[in-house]
Amino acid sequence: MKRKKESFKKEIVMTIIICVILVSIVIGIIFLPKLFFNNKSGSNKNYGDSKKITEKMLKDNEKYGSKDIEIKVDPETLSLELQDADKKVDLPGTFNEKVENLKEDKNTKSWSYPEKGVDVVVENQKEYVDVSFKSTKESSLKLNWPKLEGEHYYLPIGEGKSIPSNDNLWKQYFEENNELDLNEAFSMSFVSVVQNNSSAVIVMENNFDKQLIKKNSKEQNLSFEVESSFNQFNQKMPLKFRIYLAGNNPVSAAKLYQTDRIKEDKFMTLSEKAADNKNIEKLYGAPHIYFWQNRILTDKDVNWQKMTEGSDQFFTHIGDLLEKHYEDGRSEFDQAIVTLKNNEAYKYEKNTILTGINTVLVYPDFYDNTLFKKMDEEKALFLEKNENELPTEKRIGINKMILKDFLGDSVGSIESWGQTTTTDVIKEMKKSGIENAWVGLANWNQGLINPSFVKEAVDSNYLIGPYDSYQSIHSNPSIDWNTAGFRNNEEVYNSKTIMKPDGEYISGFLGKGRKVNQTLIKDEAEYRLDKVLTKKVPFNTWFVDTDAAGEIYNDYSPEHQTGIQQDIDARIERTKLWNGKGLVVGTETGNDYFNKGMVFAHGLETPVIAWSDEDMRKNKESEYYIGGYASMNDTIPGRYSKQVPIKDEYKKLYLNPAYNVPLYKLVYNQSVITTHHWEWDSYKIKDEVESRRLTEYLYNVPPLIHLDSNTWNERKSDIVKNVEIWSQFQKEALLNEMTEFNYLSENKLIQKTSYGDNISVTVNYSDEKFKKDDIELAPQTGLIEMNGKHYPINS
Repeated sequence: MKRKKESFKKEIVMTIIICVILVSIVIGIIFLPKLFFNNKSGSNKNYGDSKKITEKMLKDNEKYGSKDIEIKVDPETLSLELQDADKKVDLPGTFNEKVENLKEDKNTKSWSYPEKGVDVVVENQKEYVDVSFKSTKESSLKLNWPKLEGEHYYLPIGEGKSIPSNDNLWKQYFEENNELDLNEAFSMSFVSVVQNNSSAVIVMENNFDKQLIKKNSKEQNLSFEVESSFNQFNQKMPLKFRIYLAGNNPVSAAKLYQTDRIKEDKFMTLSEKAADNKNIEKLYGAPHIYFWQNRILTDKDVNWQKMTEGSDQFFTHIGDLLEKHYEDGRSEFDQAIVTLKNNEAYKYEKNTILTGINTVLVYPDFYDNTLFKKMDEEKALFLEKNENELPTEKRIGINKMILKDFLGDSVGSIESWGQTTTTDVIKEMKKSGIENAWVGLANWNQGLINPSFVKEAVDSNYLIGPYDSYQSIHSNPSIDWNTAGFRNNEEVYNSKTIMKPDGEYISGFLGKGRKVNQTLIKDEAEYRLDKVLTKKVPFNTWFVDTDAAGEIYNDYSPEHQTGIQQDIDARIERTKLWNGKGLVVGTETGNDYFNKGMVFAHGLETPVIAWSDEDMRKNKESEYYIGGYASMNDTIPGRYSKQVPIKDEYKKLYLNPAYNVPLYKLVYNQSVITTHHWEWDSYKIKDEVESRRLTEYLYNVPPLIHLDSNTWNERKSDIVKNVEIWSQFQKEALLNEMTEFNYLSENKLIQKTSYGDNISVTVNYSDEKFKKDDIELAPQTGLIEMNGKHYPINS
């Protein structure tokens, strides 16, 4: 009996154990795939611990630069000689001043220029020389130092430039641009001057209140001085330069600067940024796409024969709104309606009618209670209450219902409006194999009017979001330029705009309105975000114009005097609003004072080219005319879609690979993703699509593309084929630093970059075949060597 009981107990125990095992297996089946494969970021790669990444950078960078600098300094002129066992650079003096309070110990020399009102300290730290100035005057002061004279310069203009001092093209450029505002012109805060295969890398704390001044005559080789301004905003702060001694190598210059930024806590890795916002990882391997369709009601949604029966009163209402808000909109719309009613409307007239209807659909006064009498009370009250507020998805949704009610069966169901040319394109992109994409909209109304489009992009694991700007304000803002209008517009325009020292206000973009003091308008960003971002329109990225483009100013307005640093701090603080909502923040250009505020930037690789060239900007008959901002048929505006050549001088300045060096990527490959300005997408420049694509691989630059449904159909094959290779390349390249940049030919047209130990890209920009070791490249082609495999780049 006892044995039976023990046997029974064992059976019970075994049964329990089996049940536990079975339950564990079931739980595993249900939850383990989610743990291991439910990767909302769209990346299954480990992008690492930020602290370990920067520690590795610092360790790897130890090989660059001298560790035992000796110096000679002349206090009267502040000429400075740096040398070690095999390198030497002279920085000529720029002063001729009486010296007082001269003090000297083993590694430090200090003195005063009493007439200039400046104290100077030069300290030899052996790995670099620290030079600092302090103003002793209450008044403003300009200080020119250092002077740069050499055979060659590495300057962080955009991605980076390698400039021989005797080059006639660059001599002419600096003749026309003899005073460069460094905050706008430079993406990073350093200059490098080369003398006899040695270089001095001169690092500044920042580029604020500084200019690069050309000092040579036309006949002489290029030479420069850095001019710094002491003013009421920086008067009490020391002006500092750290000078490193290195060889003639752009990699050395970039890596020394990278080390400096890390030690100064001015560097933030992508992994650190992504720690609080996993949506950032969706950007890795993503092409950057500006998608164009402002209309929700398209030609595909309209039965034009039935629309001839539409209400005259309703069409008059649309005309009234166009007359009120839209310059020159009324007469064309009215005439188009007349031709429609006469059954004589062709493509132009139909297009005019669609433009009018879609334009007024987002207007705050679209609803008219004397005209739309079927509206239920709740919706009517909502529209009346919110008439003076920013448009929302809810308000536009009600307007669409009103529009459908009036147009009846002359249009399809609301749910189908605009979908074949928006949502269906996103579906096609995903189906074609584009796993990640950044999708930018020219205006948040594009999303508010078409929530299904936004939701489809988000569900496809894409990033999608609007352009936004806080830089300019208009006294009487247009509804169609909504970023230049603020909630409390009159107050902001009169009390929160930037004043110059002479009492004049700084003009806004295109000379319209005024520039806004960013320290005073955080509430506007909160207001826009609250109105625009909803569950039905779940944007997950936000693009903010100009924040990293260098257009930052001291504000001398008596009521709110603020300096450049305060302005930038306010902009970076503002990004926390978006980041806190899971929005991936991008901005213009990518100048590194904004490093901690941005994840990506548009405009560093190909900047705005020749803003003042009339053949490109005004002369519509010129072959170089890049196109206008407007599109009358809701396609991509000509400014972004028209393929044009550029003049030879600009081609050489901006695109010539012999002048271009990846200084920025050598510093920030694992910190900021940068690409072209939206004016110059990957297809924009005629006869340069192939060479620019090579650079996109060489420098790890996402292709930037303007798309609508027509352009997608035209370029689908090329886009998909390219993105298939490029996407996997970037996901791997972002795991590493750009570690090397080399020329493999004397003419500098064969170039190679390396990312860590297992990735390299070699490109042949030349018109001749290149062969070296086991690499053979046809003209205008490249090769990726990645983790033991080869991937050809054939444009």
